Amino acid sequence: MPAWLSPLISWSYWFGTYPPPFTGLYFWIIVGLASGSFLLGLVFSFINLHFKDPSTRRIIKRLGTLALTFGVLMAINFFFTQTSTPTLGSRFWFLSWLLMALIWLGFIIKYAFRVAPKERAERAKQLEYQKYLPR
Repeated sequence: MPAWLSPLISWSYWFGTYPPPFTGLYFWIIVGLASGSFLLGLVFSFINLHFKDPSTRRIIKRLGTLALTFGVLMAINFFFTQTSTPTLGSRFWFLSWLLMALIWLGFIIKYAFRVAPKERAERAKQLEYQKYLPR
C-alpha cells in the first residue's frame, strides 16, 4: 500500500476531535475536488439552457445542483479542517459528504433511467394526440 494511503485506514484519522490540517497531496486533492465540483455545477447550469427536452433539462439541473451544493459543502468543511475547528473540522464529515453525494446521485440515476423515459413517452403521446386537435 502506498504511504500516502495508509492514514486512510486509521480510525483516529477519520474520527479525531482535533484533526491536523491537510498538507501536501491531500491538500491539493481536496482543493481540486471542491473547486472542480463547483465549476462542474456552474457548467451544468449553463449547459442546461441549451436542452429542449424537459426531462433532460431536469436531469442536468439536478446534476448541477448536486455538484454546486457539494462543492460548497466541501469547501466549508475544508475551511473548518484547515483551521482545526473541533468537531466541525473532523474528517468524518468528508465521509458523510461522500455518502450523501452517492445517495443523491442514486436518486438522479433512478430518475434518469426509470422516470424520465416514461415522461418522454407520455409527452410523445400527448404531442401525437394534439397534432389532430384544432388550434
